[in-house]
Amino acid sequence: MLDEVIAAHPDRYRAWSEGSVDDLLEFLLEVFTRPVLLPLLRTGAPGDETAVRACFAYIELLATDQNPYVESSVHFGILEQFLEDQNTLLRAWRHSLPATRTKLAAILEEYPATLLPV
Repeated sequence: MLDEVIAAHPDRYRAWSEGSVDDLLEFLLEVFTRPVLLPLLRTGAPGDETAVRACFAYIELLATDQNPYVESSVHFGILEQFLEDQNTLLRAWRHSLPATRTKLAAILEEYPATLLPV
């Protein structure tokens, strides 16, 4: 999955890997969360399961990083994006691995209104 993201945005990835992009949050939003992950979660198509699993394996890797900069970028650039609607949130919860799920649960405690029925 990461290879596909890199292939889709080679200039952006190159700039980030060379340190030309200062903001990991911006990078995650622009090349991973908005164009790849959220569309996969919105459709919920059965054929997308492999791609969704790959995305959540990547998120889990990031979620276990204890660097505060990475933690903050994952929080705002990936996990909070799941709050856009309940279906996206439920699909994200279903696919979340342990570290990701723990962080997502903490976000839900911060925003309890997210859990209210629509």
